[in-house]
Amino acid sequence: MNKKKEILLGRRVNKLSATFFALVLVFSACKKEETTIGGDLQNGNLNVIVQDTFSIKTYSDEITEMQSDEVSVALLGAYNDPVFGGVNCGIVTQIVPNDLDPSFADLGAYTMDSVVLALRYTSINYYANLDDIVVEVYEIDDVLTREDQDYYTTDTPTLLDASNNLVLNEGAEVLVDFVSDVVVGTDTLSPQLRVHLDPEVGQDLISDALAGQMGSNFQTSTFKGIYIRVAADDDAPGFGIASGLGTVLYFDVQDLLSKMTLYYHKGDGTAGEFDFNINTTTARYNKIDYDREGTAVGASLTDLTLGEDAFYMQSGSIRSVIELPYIDNFYTNADGEFDPKIINKAELILPIQDFQSDPFDPTTKLFMARVVDEDLSTFILDYNVGTTLTGNTVSYDETNKEYRFIMTQEIQAILNGDLENNGFRIYSPGFFASSIERIIFNGSNSELKDRPRLEITYTEY
Repeated sequence: MNKKKEILLGRRVNKLSATFFALVLVFSACKKEETTIGGDLQNGNLNVIVQDTFSIKTYSDEITEMQSDEVSVALLGAYNDPVFGGVNCGIVTQIVPNDLDPSFADLGAYTMDSVVLALRYTSINYYANLDDIVVEVYEIDDVLTREDQDYYTTDTPTLLDASNNLVLNEGAEVLVDFVSDVVVGTDTLSPQLRVHLDPEVGQDLISDALAGQMGSNFQTSTFKGIYIRVAADDDAPGFGIASGLGTVLYFDVQDLLSKMTLYYHKGDGTAGEFDFNINTTTARYNKIDYDREGTAVGASLTDLTLGEDAFYMQSGSIRSVIELPYIDNFYTNADGEFDPKIINKAELILPIQDFQSDPFDPTTKLFMARVVDEDLSTFILDYNVGTTLTGNTVSYDETNKEYRFIMTQEIQAILNGDLENNGFRIYSPGFFASSIERIIFNGSNSELKDRPRLEITYTEY
């Protein structure tokens, strides 16, 4: 099997490049070509029929461990979804000095004006509500390794001092503005979140440099990294956030503007600055916690039969599962005899619950994968296979509040005995712990008018 076609989850997940993750979230708006197998066989003597009464089994499947190191988007924030529960996202990352041999010895007497941690927004900006946030930053005591080491959303960083929040004004809200440029000195910079840290952080780092500790072992012994999170009550329901409130911000931490900068004045009054970067050499991961206690989603993960009413998808955490238990009987007539048909088109329609007042918008793109085993999935036959997911996604129909997946070749192959009927999984392209979007699908026996259905247009011989 072509390994590029495989989708691995849990601790079997393959290490994917940062380029892959960057491309996952950028999609072209081209129209997908639909497959019409058997369409050229139609003529005036054949009877074309559409059937949509196939049995469908729907439920939610939790991903207990999701690899989150070096993903394209860093997530920071927390919200409390009334259906999914609380989500709390933080960033664990190394920082490296811009110069391993800085000339701080020439400073003489100096004044540390400020220390600023800057994070550049991605094109997505945020999810849920647009709120200012209270940021906390801690120095970690873990030696992170970028190569030959995987990190997961469940990994908890060890803090050097859990009582030492490095933020200058603890408890103060940080302005969230992804529209306005930022003026720093004489420079006008792209929108970014700017968090002011205690100037003592900069003074300590200059002292480390003067002591010869700013060399190649900086991030393994001198300053191992930081854990960036928002102020939240880890022990309270929904992390202490009122139902329906909260926000998660999306950052490109490998952008040149994402860094920690020391701003100082030399003894002669000349201004200076020094950067600590987050780049392709630094290890990092997204730390994500969930609180589903007492929620509909939590119940559905325990009792799969609840998926008949509604089933769920949450990027990096929950995947939706679709099974077609009796599709193999489509080539059998009422008398149990073999009765083949020409399939012109097979389309799976998945309606969702999307209310205008709800801040938790559904993802704009989804893709379908065939179940291989408990952890492994692979793209279905009807979509283009390449190095990115661009050719394998379908767009959300906001008017009809549904997603439509063409699966003509896939169904044909199952009926011909070329593929096993193991079911299918629905993913967001950002499911690699680089998004926190979620969807509520109507279940197979939903009380709502629109239910998931498989429509097969076929021709009888």
